[in-house]
Amino acid sequence: MVQSFSYHVPVRIDFGPGKLDEAGAHAKGLGGKALVVTTGTFFRESGLVGRLRKILSGSGVACEEFPDVSANPLCTEIDAGAVFARARSCDVFIGLGGGSAMDAAKMIAYAVSRNEPIWPSWIGEKPLVDAPLPVIAITTTSGTASHVSPWAVVTNPVTKEKPGNGMDGLFPRVSIVDPELMLSLPKAVTATTSFDLLAHAIEGYTSTLANTITDMHCEKAMRIVGKSARKVAENGQDLEARCQMALADTLVGYSLSVAVVTLAHAIAHCLGGISSTTHGGALSALTLHTMRFSMGCLPSKFADIGLFLKNEPAGKRGWTPEDSVREVEAFIRDIDAPRTLREQGVKEADFARIAEDTLRVTAGGVAKDARKATAQDIVGILKSAY
Repeated sequence: MVQSFSYHVPVRIDFGPGKLDEAGAHAKGLGGKALVVTTGTFFRESGLVGRLRKILSGSGVACEEFPDVSANPLCTEIDAGAVFARARSCDVFIGLGGGSAMDAAKMIAYAVSRNEPIWPSWIGEKPLVDAPLPVIAITTTSGTASHVSPWAVVTNPVTKEKPGNGMDGLFPRVSIVDPELMLSLPKAVTATTSFDLLAHAIEGYTSTLANTITDMHCEKAMRIVGKSARKVAENGQDLEARCQMALADTLVGYSLSVAVVTLAHAIAHCLGGISSTTHGGALSALTLHTMRFSMGCLPSKFADIGLFLKNEPAGKRGWTPEDSVREVEAFIRDIDAPRTLREQGVKEADFARIAEDTLRVTAGGVAKDARKATAQDIVGILKSAY
């Protein structure tokens, strides 16, 4: 019997090479003045912001840029962006870049609509309320899936906490997925975002919230990643492989919105709040060990993961969850993603704090894992990943 479930992902996707040119038409239908949110000035210096500005202007939409967002967005930056946007009467918010830019655009839109600091709502001290100022997501990476989800993650620079939160009102109204924008992505960023994509698929597939539809999206995403991630790692200019990875990232976003994530992401977010790791790098160091921790609770699903990566049928006789772990390990090696926390500057002295924060700040991800972790378990995972 098919299980009962709820499924709601109201995002319009415009997918394919050249789709950036349609940004103006979409923005015109949503507002009169756009705030383009980026992480730093790279996109301005590369000419992409100027190109987008011309596209928006051609549709009669004015444009302001806010580049003052970190790779791990800070709540202080979100508040500053909201002040900037209100002062300039921006009414549509465009996240241009990877997950950090798209997350920041969502949170700035929320903060503008509420006219209050972002932190109390994001940490759960105040309930999120409907605040539907429109967001357009223009992704330039394949991995974060933020362009399809209602979630965003923010760091408090004082407390070092890094919670995720969201609601239906923060689904992007439109997501533009133009693989041509990904051709110049640096090799290291390609590796870490590719692994973030795979981690979303692994965790969505094994989440306690997984259902028939999310399983379908995760399986397809893993099969695509198994065929295409190594190609973009070897040749970032391979447009077809970039298209395939962008498709996998989009598919897994439909799972992320419903099945969300589990233990590896819960730990990685808190680790990123305390250390300077990239999100995908933290995940590539942690995932083998969270898989081993949880795989006994869902052995058939964890066994499937490696088969999907090999593009083989599920349920192969004699194939075990540990075989899948080894397949993921080979994948990490082949795309040259980080393998340990030590090489990323994480300190063993922070392990107890990371474990504590994981059970407090990102408890939702822990709860969705097939096996419920204790603080001692999380410290053990961190030691294994070190």
